[in-house]
Amino acid sequence: MVRASSAPHPLQPRSLDDDEREEPPLDPAVERIRQRLKRLIVISSATLLVGLIAVLAAVIYKIGPGQDKAALAPVAGETMIGGVLPAGARVLSTALDGRLLALTFEAGGAVRIVVIDLSSNKVLRRAVLANAPLPVTP
Repeated sequence: MVRASSAPHPLQPRSLDDDEREEPPLDPAVERIRQRLKRLIVISSATLLVGLIAVLAAVIYKIGPGQDKAALAPVAGETMIGGVLPAGARVLSTALDGRLLALTFEAGGAVRIVVIDLSSNKVLRRAVLANAPLPVTP
């Protein structure tokens, strides 16, 4: 005995009436919760999108062509910078950073550092290294 069923068989094509049937309206409390959830999803998606854009911008900024340290402009002849080293000072080391020159020298038994801006030829900073051992020279 074959039973007639109103539900369509899973292998049979569905009629358009099944998709076009309207569902009954939701309970007002459930509808409010659905609206809140919808707002939360929109806000979360927007936050995620802004964060993703910020990360991509940071990566592009880091790998993009950066501004190199300022190179010194070529000058014909020598530049004299006076008043940087005291009389009898012995230069221990130098360091050049594009536009800054750091001189480490020994004067009067103390090790000192002077930082000079080469674009303006002015002393920017002076420092004395306390308890710094003097280098041994052969």
